[in-house]
This record gives sequence, structure tokens and C-alpha cells, in this order.
Amino acid sequence: MFRLFSSGVDDLVLISSPSNGEVANNLGARFDRELIYTNIGEVLIALNPYKQLPITGPEFIKMYQNSPGTGEAPPHIYALAERAFRRLVDDGESQCVIISGESGAGKTVSAKLLLQYITAVSPNNSYGASVANANGGGNSLPQYDGSSELVEDEDNLPQYDGGSDPPMGRGFGLPPIGANGGGRGRAVPPPTNRAPPPQPGGGRGKPPPPVNNNRPPPSVPSGGGRGGPPPPVNGGGRGRAPPPPRGGGRGGGPPPKIVPSGSSRSNKQVDVEYIKKIILESNPLMEAIGNAKTVRNDNSSRFGKYLEIQFSDNNAPVGGQISTFLLEKTRVTFQQKHERNFHIFYQMLAGLDQGKKSEWGLTQATDFYYLAQSGCTTIEDVNDGNDFMEVQQAMDTVGISKSEQNDIFRILAAILHIGNIRFQGEPPAEIIDDTPVQWASSLLGVDPQFLAQSLNHRQIQSGSVRHTQYAVPQNPDQAAGLRDALAKTLYDRIFEFVVARINQTMQYFGSAKVIGVLDIYGFESFDRNSLEQFNINYVNERLQQIFIDLTVRGEQREYHEEGLKWKDISFFDNKIVVDLIDASKPPGIMRVLDDVCKTVHAVDSATADQKFMEKLIHAIPNHPHLLISNTGSGANEFTIKHYAGEVTYNVEEFCFKNNDNLYASIVACMQTSSYDFISNTLFPDQLGNNTISSCTYKIMNSANELVKKLSSCTPHYIRCIKPNDKKQPMNFVSSRVEYQVKYLGLLENIKVKRSGYAYRQMTRYFLDRFGKIFDQPPRSIPEFVDQICRKCPEIKNDEFEEGKSKVFVRSPETIFIMEDQLMQKLDPIGYKERAKLYKENEKLAQAKAGKHAMKAKCTLM
Repeated sequence: MFRLFSSGVDDLVLISSPSNGEVANNLGARFDRELIYTNIGEVLIALNPYKQLPITGPEFIKMYQNSPGTGEAPPHIYALAERAFRRLVDDGESQCVIISGESGAGKTVSAKLLLQYITAVSPNNSYGASVANANGGGNSLPQYDGSSELVEDEDNLPQYDGGSDPPMGRGFGLPPIGANGGGRGRAVPPPTNRAPPPQPGGGRGKPPPPVNNNRPPPSVPSGGGRGGPPPPVNGGGRGRAPPPPRGGGRGGGPPPKIVPSGSSRSNKQVDVEYIKKIILESNPLMEAIGNAKTVRNDNSSRFGKYLEIQFSDNNAPVGGQISTFLLEKTRVTFQQKHERNFHIFYQMLAGLDQGKKSEWGLTQATDFYYLAQSGCTTIEDVNDGNDFMEVQQAMDTVGISKSEQNDIFRILAAILHIGNIRFQGEPPAEIIDDTPVQWASSLLGVDPQFLAQSLNHRQIQSGSVRHTQYAVPQNPDQAAGLRDALAKTLYDRIFEFVVARINQTMQYFGSAKVIGVLDIYGFESFDRNSLEQFNINYVNERLQQIFIDLTVRGEQREYHEEGLKWKDISFFDNKIVVDLIDASKPPGIMRVLDDVCKTVHAVDSATADQKFMEKLIHAIPNHPHLLISNTGSGANEFTIKHYAGEVTYNVEEFCFKNNDNLYASIVACMQTSSYDFISNTLFPDQLGNNTISSCTYKIMNSANELVKKLSSCTPHYIRCIKPNDKKQPMNFVSSRVEYQVKYLGLLENIKVKRSGYAYRQMTRYFLDRFGKIFDQPPRSIPEFVDQICRKCPEIKNDEFEEGKSKVFVRSPETIFIMEDQLMQKLDPIGYKERAKLYKENEKLAQAKAGKHAMKAKCTLM
């Protein structure tokens, strides 16, 4: 009744001859009509149009709210959001939405539209009568009136006043830094003082005088307290460290929940509208610090995010929690040509007032190596200055005080100056120009000499004498590695701080059901792939495994358990690839890498990588999904046959990146900062233990925790597809789409749905709901089938099959007819009004973009 268009089918289960090519053709036919959404049962396929389309906003939210079910309204992300929210309400069970696809396929905007819909249709208070169960035919949820699209438009919402910093746990839950070290050098005597605050005299932002940077670093005391011995770290290697896995904090788990003193929100204390405001306004802040322009996507998420919205008993959002994964720290110090660093750097340079820029030594992006190296500092049609104002507003909303904002921007400015430090000469490397060191030390509140010498000397712990520290002079390349490690760590800890503060502000203290939204890196394959791509693709393999298990294998398993007649459909099970990567026995690639990293402290990075390749060749011979073309002494590449295709990985710096350590000399320097935000919050006193916690080990733990969370919820899937690789508006490249259709496993999903059943429900719930169609409700499935077939001749009795505990219905059309009959019976007046509304919306959806009276448009970029 409510299907709007005839160009292509809106549910791929209904295509006549399913194949990868036919699926792509159907998607193309719909795309030509600007129909970017298509269903596979309850799985939503979303194509990126790379242009504004008039398909979102208040009118469309009203159209989809309380829509009867899958297939009734046209495919849309709002329909999926409505289904997830409706099941939260009706079943009282947590839900999750898993968004997957390549970079640039539209995952981030899809996540934002989900949140927009849920915050619009959910109640605005956390008390009141419980929502009636939908099976009973009632629903006390308020109808969205379209008066405002986004909660942040309201003027009367409370905001953090920024007058003082909320109490915050020291270090906001960051675990200790450090790992075993080795090597020999000169013993380091202890320092006595923390660096004085930077002096403003002599002009605003005047850097301190030049320093002698060839002396060994100031000493580190043997006692405790700030300035005491930082934990020893692993030495050796150089290069760029990889992004660590996250579960919302270091060490593979989420950071402690940080709560203002004396606060404990209960249901009646929650300002629901304020929570909605935080959920929505945290988006531009997270995008500023976590997104960047890449060659494939102008607003690419360079981290993974799982946002859980917590709901009260009456289904109002009362809190939230963000877990983050795989921040691409390396982007801080290196970008490919035509890409940018994280957005926040350019926004800050464009948005700060001139006085502050002068005080901090900031000029233009092209003057800073970390921003200029790629040759790209702007994005077409993006105003970084305006975006900076939005970021500051978001910081106010999530409870980051003005003083903390100043601290954050000052450290970001310091990172830019750190990137301009250059080295030359024999160990210890000489700093060519003192000016960037002077600016960086001033902005960080540390002694410039200590900072310089922390970069050209690496501090390690003796393997034989406990707590004995040594300073090993560094050559220019090694010093550059320490410089980049400092920049990446400063940025990483700012990122962690922002996430922790958002979580602190949204935290709800009580049991709650949730809707989780996962927005994570898509599968990656470049001309040169390293440990970063290896880790990203591993996580995507795990997510694909969940998709297969729940949509293909799980469906077939349910048919067998219910005793239905069923012939299994073959599909590619990627468990063999997951085991190749993370298995314990026989050891997978990650285990082999960790074993090597534990035993190669005394060798350089290249030697360690060679040992890894040698052990990999020996440990995993003749695997069908692992290809190593060169097994000789010079081997430096291996290829994995992933579910999405073959990817070749170059092992250069695999071992160094996997250890991902920050050296003790840098930690000691930062702990002497005169700025409490740096010395107490970002670099607290932590001794910890000396055990190496590798990057891959933390990623395995994070992936396991994520899978555990997702598996505890009812899942919903959005599969995002790029129609072309050039970001061209409304350009559909069939071969490119067909490739994604294949590796996303859409055809297997279609075949299972076509051969199986479109709908299933517990028998008693089915009879309780659809039995209301009749004046005398049937008491059994055979009786129901007999009555419904007589009432609706278009329904055939072979549409139904009764299992051991559930009833199954083959086609969605049958469900549409029964829902139609139910609505006519329970609410004949409302049914007529809804039918009229859908008819009007059909005309609205087919009208030209300029004729749509909308308050918002969506750009899927």
C-alpha cells in the first residue's frame, strides 16, 4: 500500500533473478530516481549521492514515526531508526545499529540521521506512565509534531556555565605508560624543580631564549611524586606509532566513569532535553577531533565510535556512553598527498582571534609542517572558521570549561610548533632552529632545555639495576621519531580527555536499556598497507562475522531448531580468516607478531620485522588465505585473502608500531609542566608495571568487548555503498557497486531471505496480536490460517508454517495485508488519516527538491 515507486524493487528479496549484477542493476535503477535507500528484509542498503537530497527533516520524521513495520513505508534510514526504537519500546530489549561500508560511503552521516530521528521521537521527560505494549494495540509515546528538527535549536536548555572546572579524576582514567627497556648509556641524575610558568614579558607569546640542546636530559629523581621516575619504557626502533585500540580508554578497556562530586542522577533528576542536546552537539566536536579529509572522503572518520544511548523505563533518553577505537594517531604527524590533518587544527587557525594567535605564535597552515606536508589545507565549500564556532559551542554543552578549552587549544598550538623542530648531525642530534622549541616549551609550560634534550636523548631503564635510568643519545631520525611520538601522544590524550568529559556529562547511574550505534572504519586497501590497515581490516572481519552469524547462519540455525523443512544455502564463512589473524593455537598472525615483539628489544626495527616474517613463514605454512610470494631472507610482505578481497601488507615497522611506547624522558618532561592540565590531567604520576601491552593485543580485547556488547542487543544493519570513487554527485558506476555488493555478502543474505521466511514471531504473541483482526480470535495457528485466508483471499495457506515455538510467514506482502487489516480493526479513523498522510507524502517525495518545504537537508559525504 505504501510503496511509492516502481523503478526497481524497494526490497531486494523481491528481485526476479538474484545475482550480484542484478542487485547492482536494481540499485542503479533506483539511484537514477534519487532513491538511495533499498531494503533486504530488515537490512538497509544506503548509497551515497554526494549531493543534498530533500529526504530528511521534520516532514519525513512525521512520515515514519509509528509506521506499521518493515515494507510499509518506503526504505529509509528513518524507517530503520523507527524499527529499532519501536522494538526497544515494545520488547523492552536493548538494540544496536551496525553501520558498515567503505570510507566515503556515508556511514558518519547515517549515524547522525539515526540520532536525529531517535532524539526527535523519544519522550522529553524521564517520568510518567509506562508505554503500553504495542501488542495491546496502544502506545502512549508522544507524536513528533515537527515544531523543531533538532533539540539544539531550543534556547532554554541548561548549559555548563564554564565558570569553573568540574571535579575530575586525575588523569581521567589513563593507565600507566611504560614497558621494559634495554640498552646502555649514561646514567641520568635526578632533577630538582618543575619548570616555571612561561613569562609573558617582552611581548605577547615571546618564546624563551635559545637553549643548549646537546647536553643530556635533566635527571629524574628516584623517589615518588611528580618529577619522580617515570615507568621504564621499551627502547629501539623508530618511525610512526600506530593508533592503539580503544574501548574508550587505554589498556583495552573503557576509562573510569568520571562524575562531578556528590552527583548521582536518578530518573527524576535527568533533564532529558539536555541529554538529547549533548547527544546531538557532541557530534561536531567528535568530528573536529576525530575526522579528516582523505582522498576518498572530505569528512572521513579516523576512529571508530560506539555510542550507547540509555533509555528510562518510559523510553526517554536519560544518558549515554561513547566507546572509541583505533584513533589514527599517525595522521597528526603524516598525511598522504591531497589529504588533511584532523579538522580541529584548521578550524583553530581560522577561528581563533588574532590576539590569541599572536600570543601562541600561530600564523597560517602552510607555515606548519604537520599541516603543509600534504599540499592540502582547505576543503571546498567548508568554512573552518564557522565550524570552529560550532566546536566551541559543543564544548560548552558537554561541560568543557572555558579554561579547559584554552588548555586544549594551547596544546594543539604546541603540537604544530613541535612539528617544525628539525634535527641534524651525529648523536646527540642537534636542533637546527631553536624557535619552534621555544614556542612549544612556552605553550607546554616546560623548560625548553629539558624539552630539547628529551627529544635528542632516549631515557631507558637498565636491565640489571632496578630504577637505574640511562640517557641514550639519538641520531636525527631517532630524534624525529621521539618528536612525532610526543605530538601523537599529546593529541591522543586530548582526544581521550574530550571523550571522557562527554561520558561524564552524559552518564546515567542506574539500569537502562540502550540503543547502540556503531560507526567505524570501513575495510581499507591501499597501494601500501601497514599495521594500521591490518588492524582496521581485522575489526571489519569480526563485524562481518557477526553479520554472517546473525543474518545467514543464525537464520538457518533457527529454521533447524524450529523443525522446519529447510535446505541450507552455501555462503562464505570468514571464520577461517578471523582465526588466521587472532587464533591462539595454532598461533595466528597477531600472536606471532606479539611473540616476536617480546623478544627483540635489543635489535633495530628492520631486524625485528625480518624476524617476524621468518617466524610467520614457519608458523603458518600453506594456509589457503595467506600468501607469501617471497619466502627468502628478504621477504617483507604478506597477503591475506579477506572477505572483501586480497590485501598485501608491508611489514616495515610492524614491530615498532605494535609496541607503541612513549619514552620515559618525554613523560618526565611533561610531568614537570607548570600547567596543571598537562602535568596532572594528561600526564599524572603513574608507575604501573613494565609489561608490554601490544597494539594488537589491545585490539583483540577491544574487538572482543565490542562483539560482546553487540551480541547482547537486537541488531539492525545499514550497509553503505559508494557509487563512485571520485565523489561525483549522482554518478553510478556499476562495476564499483557490484564489487561492494559481492564483498558485503548481500547476495547470500538475499538468497536466505528468499528461500526462507520474511517474518517470525512467538506463537502466543502472534495470535495475541493478529487475532484481534477477528471478532472471535482464533486459538491456534491452523484456525488463524483458515480464518485469514477466508477473509483475505489473496493470502494462501502455504504462506504460514508453525514451528516448535514460533510461527513463520514467507512473504512480506502477507504481513502488510495483516497489518492493514489490524489497523482497520483497531483504529479505523486513524487508519484513514494515515492512509491520507502517506498519499500526500508520496506526492511530496516525488516533487522537485525546490518544492519541498523542509527545515534541513542531508549531505551524505
